[in-house]
Amino acid sequence: MIQVSRNMVVSLRYIMKNGRGDILENTMNTDPTSYLHGSASIFALLQVQMEGLMAGDRKTVYLKSDQAIIDDDFIFDVVIDEVRKASPEEIELGYPVKLDVKICDADCDCYSIKKIDN
Repeated sequence: MIQVSRNMVVSLRYIMKNGRGDILENTMNTDPTSYLHGSASIFALLQVQMEGLMAGDRKTVYLKSDQAIIDDDFIFDVVIDEVRKASPEEIELGYPVKLDVKICDADCDCYSIKKIDN
C-alpha cells in the first residue's frame, strides 16, 4: 500500500473542532477532499502528522496555536480514503487535477490523474 508522503494525492474526510471541542466542519458524510501532500494547500503541521498513513487509517491530530500561525487550537479527526502518486502536472500545479467540468459538477470534489476528453 502507498503511504502518505511528498507528491502524493491524499483523499480524506475529517471533523475539525476548535480547542473547546465545538465542531467547525464535518466532511465524514460527504465525498473525500483531496490535496497534494507537500504543497501549501493545508497546514504544514497537519501534513507532518499524516506522514506514513495509508488508505483506511484514522488519526486524531492536535494543532496548538503556539505551534502554528493560527489563533486557536484545532483538533482534526481524519480518515484517509485514498493515497496515490501525483501526476507531473499535479506536482507542477501544486494541487490535484479536477475532471472535466462536463463530466463533473463545477462544485464537486472529484479528481483524476488525467483529464478526460469527450
